[in-house]
Amino acid sequence: MATLSLSNAALAQVTDARRASYRAAFEETLRQPDNAEVLLKYAQAAAAAEDYEGAITAYERFLVIDADQPRVKFELGVLYYKLRSYDAARTYFDQARSSAKATKEIAERSSEFIRDIDRRWGPSRLTGEFVAGIRYSDNPASLPTGTLQSYGATVVPDPTFQRRSDFAFIGAASLSHRYDFGRQDSGTLETDFSFYTAKQFQVTAADVMLLDLGIGPRMELIDGPLSGVQLKPFVSGRYITVGNLPTYWAWGAGLEASVPVADKMRAGIVVLGQRRDFVDNAVVPFNSQNSGNNGTVAANLRAELTPSLEASLGGNYTRYIAMTGFQSYGEAGLGGSLTLRFEDPVGINGRKWTLAGNAALAFATYDQPDPFIQPGTVRSQTDVNLGLLLSVPLDDRLTLVGQTTYFQRSASINNYSFNSFSSLLGIGWRF
Repeated sequence: MATLSLSNAALAQVTDARRASYRAAFEETLRQPDNAEVLLKYAQAAAAAEDYEGAITAYERFLVIDADQPRVKFELGVLYYKLRSYDAARTYFDQARSSAKATKEIAERSSEFIRDIDRRWGPSRLTGEFVAGIRYSDNPASLPTGTLQSYGATVVPDPTFQRRSDFAFIGAASLSHRYDFGRQDSGTLETDFSFYTAKQFQVTAADVMLLDLGIGPRMELIDGPLSGVQLKPFVSGRYITVGNLPTYWAWGAGLEASVPVADKMRAGIVVLGQRRDFVDNAVVPFNSQNSGNNGTVAANLRAELTPSLEASLGGNYTRYIAMTGFQSYGEAGLGGSLTLRFEDPVGINGRKWTLAGNAALAFATYDQPDPFIQPGTVRSQTDVNLGLLLSVPLDDRLTLVGQTTYFQRSASINNYSFNSFSSLLGIGWRF
């Protein structure tokens, strides 16, 4: 707590100093509105105080006095880029690199921004992110503690069937492609691919690999009472292995819709129908009996509470109908998250850090008792999931990531009750 208080105090001092410098620079422009040096100092102070519009106004007034200033045009390009005015940003970057007075650094950095804008905001845009790190978990195999049930009898598990802590290498990647149809309804074709793997150092039975793919067109209604509503029909697929063995395939289709409900607030809903085909393997020879169909409805509400704080709330319901009744279930869930962006508290590079916390609950009840586990008891369970994520940007592309999570499942049959704590430290790279 003492460290946190010190960080907040230091942050307040930095913020107050920036505001004081900003006010002083602004007052000086009132006294000397045509002084180029004064305008430049004000623009720099405004940008540091994140008054991007004020900085733009000052820089553009500076160009009226001296039009051939590639550094100023580059700074204008950066400011418009931050405001997501990419056409204006690209124009200034192009002028900056084309100037005979441009340094090699200005020309190269302007070209980098132009390539990024063309890649992100041209008709065909590809973005991606990769994360690699080391995770510690006190129960990577999600094993219960205590006695188990088998054919209605209480048994003591084999010593090899005990929870063990372990470290794992974690790798994750996500790729997103957007193709802009150039229509008035902002129509785009969206393709999203994600990959995740966890390779345990010792408990290899808990190794996991997941592949996800989703494709669908997004459009926005522009006329009538539903103006502003976004719609996206999609198809999706998933493949999962556990313990380096194939576990199941899933594929389906759905519809995503979102609508603005207030200033800086948006509500959404997703409806998904999916087929899961489980695969028999050496560890679970009758795994295919878990195959079935599921339908899911999920709703969420996202809001920007302040320029630095975002919140989300959501709920969902899933109905899964398997080949066997004791594997069929209904599950309801709810959760929320808070995301805070704040000034660099230790002065690494002045970039804003991000702290995100989330909490979720899920309640599931199965249709029938499992005759192989506890013939007289219907399985029900409650899941609690808590998480905290800290992201520290090292530069425009590299981010240091720290994450901790806690999961607890309480079930009517002890075989399915467990808890686990994990923490991860990794590095992320995006393009």
